[in-house]
Amino acid sequence: LEVPKPTCTLPPQMSCLTKIVCTIGPASCSVEVLKKLIAAGMNVARLNFSHGNYDLMREWFRNVRTAAAELNKEIAVMADLQGPKIRCNGFPGGSIELKHNAEVIIAFSAEDGAPATATSPAIITTKFQPLAERAKPGEHILFDDGYLEVVVERTAADGVHCRVVVPGVLKPRKGINLPQTDLGPLPALTAKDTEDARFVLRELDIDFLSLSFVRRPEDIQDLRRIIQEYGKDVKIISKIEKPQAIERLSDIVAASDGIMVARGDLGVEVGNHKVPGLQKRMIREAIARGIPVITATQMLESMINNPRPTRAEASDVANAVWDGTDAVMLSAETAAGNFPVEAVTMMRQILVDAEAQPPSAFSSQLADITRGLGQVQLDSSGTEIGMSMGRTAVELAKLTHSAAIACVTDTGNAAVRVSTCRPAIPIFSFTTSLTTVRRLALVRGCFPILMSRIPEAEMAFIELERVLTERGCVHEGDRVVYTAGLPTLKRATTNTVHIRRVGGGL
Repeated sequence: LEVPKPTCTLPPQMSCLTKIVCTIGPASCSVEVLKKLIAAGMNVARLNFSHGNYDLMREWFRNVRTAAAELNKEIAVMADLQGPKIRCNGFPGGSIELKHNAEVIIAFSAEDGAPATATSPAIITTKFQPLAERAKPGEHILFDDGYLEVVVERTAADGVHCRVVVPGVLKPRKGINLPQTDLGPLPALTAKDTEDARFVLRELDIDFLSLSFVRRPEDIQDLRRIIQEYGKDVKIISKIEKPQAIERLSDIVAASDGIMVARGDLGVEVGNHKVPGLQKRMIREAIARGIPVITATQMLESMINNPRPTRAEASDVANAVWDGTDAVMLSAETAAGNFPVEAVTMMRQILVDAEAQPPSAFSSQLADITRGLGQVQLDSSGTEIGMSMGRTAVELAKLTHSAAIACVTDTGNAAVRVSTCRPAIPIFSFTTSLTTVRRLALVRGCFPILMSRIPEAEMAFIELERVLTERGCVHEGDRVVYTAGLPTLKRATTNTVHIRRVGGGL
C-alpha cells in the first residue's frame, strides 16, 4: 500500500522528502540570496574549502546562520575538506595547448610549466611528488576532469614523458587524475585539511565535515580523532570518489556517519559508464547501514548559465530519488552560477514530481533494499530493538493509511531508523537538541521540531499532536503513528509505537 501524504499545504522545506544541499559561493553568499535559497528549499549549506580563505568562510557561515534566523528556520552547515587533490601549476600566458600525439613532460616542481617549442616538448609541472615517482609506462593520466588525456611512455630524471591521447587546452591549476597509478599510502587527510578542520571546529559551529578522496576506513578515524579533541558532535560524510573506496565500500560506510556519491572524480577514475551502477550500489549500502547518502555533481550543471535544465539532468535528479538517496547536491549551480535560486526551485520541483509517481519498479527496488534491514544493529544500544520499532511504525502507517509518522528522539537515531525504511510520508522528529535538529536536515523525509521539553508519558502524544496541528502539518481526521521511549523524561530507548487520529479515536 502506498501511503497518502498529509492533506495540508506544507512549506517548501516540507513539500518534498528528499533534501537539498547547496554549495555557497560568490553567487549565493549574501544574506538576501541565502534567504531566497532557504525559501526555495535548501536544507544544508555547503562550504567548499577547495576555494576561498578563512575570512570568506567566516563571513559566509555567519550569513547562513543570519538568513536562517531571520526566516525562523534551522539550516545545517557542511564544511567540505579539499583532500589530496592533485593539480598542475600555472603556465606563462595562462594556458598551454596539448596537440594530439605530441610529447609532453610532467615534472615535479613549484615553478610554472612551459609550452612546447620547436626543439622541446611542453612541460606540465605539479607539486605532487609521488606522480613522478610512481607513474609507470602504459598508465593513463587525465587532466581537467578527463577532458585531456596522456599516456606514460617512460620516466626520466627530468620527469614523466607522455604522449597526448586526447588533445585540448590545459588551463592553470586544473586537476590531475591517475586512475591506474598506485600512489601508495597517501592519506585522505592532508596538512591543509587538518588545518582547515581545526579552524572549522574552533571557530564555526558546523554540523557536518565531509572528507574527500577517502580510500580506507582509517582515513575517517583520523578525522574523527581531531573532532574528538574539540569535544564536538560533528558528523563525518565520506566522499566516495576513488576506485580503492569502492573496493572497501562496506568498511568505509560502516565507519562513516554518511556518504556522498561524488560522481565527478569517480567518473574520471573508473569511467563514466560505471557511475550509474556504482551510484545505486552506494545508495543501497548506505540505506542498509542506516546512514544518510548524498548524490552529487553536475545534477543541474546547465543551469550555471541557463534558466532551465536539460531533460537529461531532470531525469538524473529523478532517478537519484528513485534510487533512494537522502539528498541531492548543487555545486557550481548555486556557488557561481547565474541562476542559483532558480536552480534550487527547479530541483525541488523535480523532487516533488519524482516522489509523487505511482508505485513502480523503483518502489519495488527500495522494498528489496529495506526488506532485510531488521538484521542490522543500528540503534545506539547495540541491539535490534530500535530498528524493529522503526520498521513496525512504517508498516503500521502503511496499513492504516496514516498521514505522518512522529518520533520523539534525543540523538535523532529513532528518526533515522524510520527514514531508513523509506516511508512515503513525512517523519516529524521532536527533540530538545538543536544539534539533532540540524543533523536531521540531511535525512530523507525527516522534519525536525525543536521543543523546550518533551511532555511526560500520557500527555506526550496529546501535546505532540497539538504542535503538529498548530503548525499545519496534519489536520483533523488524519492518522499519525508515534514512536517514543517511555518514560520520556528518562530518555529511554524507543520502546513504544502509538497510533491516534487527530481530534480523537483511531
